[in-house]
Amino acid sequence: MHVTRLLATLVLFLSAAPNAAIAQDTETDRRIVAVLRFDNNTGDDQYEHLGRALSSMTISDLSVIERIQLVERDRLEELLAELDLQQSGYVDPSSAQSIGMIVGAQYVVAGAFVTVEPEMRLDTRIDRVETAEIVTTAQVTGQREALFDLQQRLADQLVEGFEIVLTEEERQRLRAQQEANRIDDLETFVAYSHALCLLDEGSYEDAFEAMQDVQRAAPGSQLVGAAVNSLRDRAGEEARGRVENEARSRLGGLLGRNRQPEPPRPVTAC
Repeated sequence: MHVTRLLATLVLFLSAAPNAAIAQDTETDRRIVAVLRFDNNTGDDQYEHLGRALSSMTISDLSVIERIQLVERDRLEELLAELDLQQSGYVDPSSAQSIGMIVGAQYVVAGAFVTVEPEMRLDTRIDRVETAEIVTTAQVTGQREALFDLQQRLADQLVEGFEIVLTEEERQRLRAQQEANRIDDLETFVAYSHALCLLDEGSYEDAFEAMQDVQRAAPGSQLVGAAVNSLRDRAGEEARGRVENEARSRLGGLLGRNRQPEPPRPVTAC
């Protein structure tokens, strides 16, 4: 069922804009890359949403390299939700190819992580969308508490996988971005992933509150700060909508109309 829906969406995309993204990329010599949510292969529920944080930070890190154009994480999550696709088993190359074609990417990065106390291992694979071939794989292993350093090393290997040789200026820019995004504490990293889950589920007020807690724990992280600023407007709109609905309901009661029950706040899987 999922495969049928995915193929139908892919056909619509190809008929609407065949090879447009790839043609544009050829002209600008930029790699268009989609980084999927990393799979949790630890068997530990506390890391259930950590893959969202890993993909978010990887996208933000690589965004400073002008020769790489990243597909927005929000767009990928919306697509996965729309198609009711569950990422598991380190997304197979054919599914990665289909997702990549729908969003106009040339490369898709699929990843997974596993823990063997006290270490964590991050595995990634880069698939070329046009041919569905595996371009390269990358693996980094280190102390679980040093997750940020692992992610940083992984980003370096991914750049090499896109067949890009960084100039010294680009390398310095990447390092500066990584340091600006820095989240040292694993517990804070997990809290950030939980806030992203709430965001993806559309629970903006809860996501905003959760992200503010993360910001208090990692006040210097540019990545977290940007997320707080983005969520502030969304949470405000959600709160205003709820207040307006409550006011209409109370007014209806005063006028003797049947009072409509308040819509429940969304139940999330977070």
